[in-house]
Amino acid sequence: MRRFARNREPAEPLTPEKARERALGTALRALARGPRSRSEIAATLTRRGYDEDTIAAVSARLAELGYLDDALVADAVARGAERKHQGSRRIALTLGRRGVARDVVERTARASGAGDLARARAFLARRFPGGLGASRLDRQRATRLLHARGFPGDIVRQALGIDVDIDVGDAAEVGGEEG
Repeated sequence: MRRFARNREPAEPLTPEKARERALGTALRALARGPRSRSEIAATLTRRGYDEDTIAAVSARLAELGYLDDALVADAVARGAERKHQGSRRIALTLGRRGVARDVVERTARASGAGDLARARAFLARRFPGGLGASRLDRQRATRLLHARGFPGDIVRQALGIDVDIDVGDAAEVGGEEG
């Protein structure tokens, strides 16, 4: 179906109050789709052509109302990552890309890191229902998959059962037994 442009009167310039009202509506529509960080809201409003004063006023109002909170964004990303069996490194990367404050990113990644091993093992159990077996190719594939999902190297090794802890005292004894 073809649409024709309606004859519209030229838009009159917006007053600062009207601009803030429209910007607030734009920000609320963005928030209705899911939690957004301060920088995501600022980027949305910048793309729409709002000036810095309007963006600052809208951000302050949304924060005052409790709608704009980086901790909410971090919590939503962490919960989504748990459902998708993703690691703490992926969570930190995602939050960093979304412009969440560094302290919130670090706190969320640290909290998520506590469950990394369980999520990695659950992912492996789902991905390899019959177990990994002794095949080197399967282990390499599993290693790549876990790293791609954002699990740290030590968690990948533990999930695959490659726990190599060398105590300095044991290494000296092994070295002394030669010869």
